[in-house]
Amino acid sequence: MQVVAKFKMDGRLIKENHGLGKDKQVQRFIDNESIRLMDAYTPSRGNGSLEKSVRANSVIGSGELAVKTPYARYLYYGFLMVDPLTKKGCYYAPKTGRRWSRPNTPKELTDIPLNYTMTPHHLAGSHWFERMIADHGEDIGRGASKVAGGRFEK
Repeated sequence: MQVVAKFKMDGRLIKENHGLGKDKQVQRFIDNESIRLMDAYTPSRGNGSLEKSVRANSVIGSGELAVKTPYARYLYYGFLMVDPLTKKGCYYAPKTGRRWSRPNTPKELTDIPLNYTMTPHHLAGSHWFERMIADHGEDIGRGASKVAGGRFEK
């Protein structure tokens, strides 16, 4: 005997009942928690510009976190990036302490690793999002499942 069944489900209603619809409360939780936990992994010189940038440039609930500073890519990959012509990371004026690069010149990646200061963030280093997810991904998943009214399964 063969049984054939058809189910018609309202995907919009299911999404809304589980915090995934119009107000996206589950995605907002994931975004906010990711930003909060990522702080300890993000390099900083004390002014918090990378942390401020992710908060200022991300649309909470979109599922995308954006860090928009001129040096974010450089720090994220963790290797010295140099001008392809001069092979320098930047120019430096010792009298003023000013550093700059040639305008509109894409840098090329080298194999020289960057050294990160561990203050104020003791886990600071490259690829901070991936390292945070490796350490706290399950915690974020558990929290998101609570917000959605479900249960977390590994």
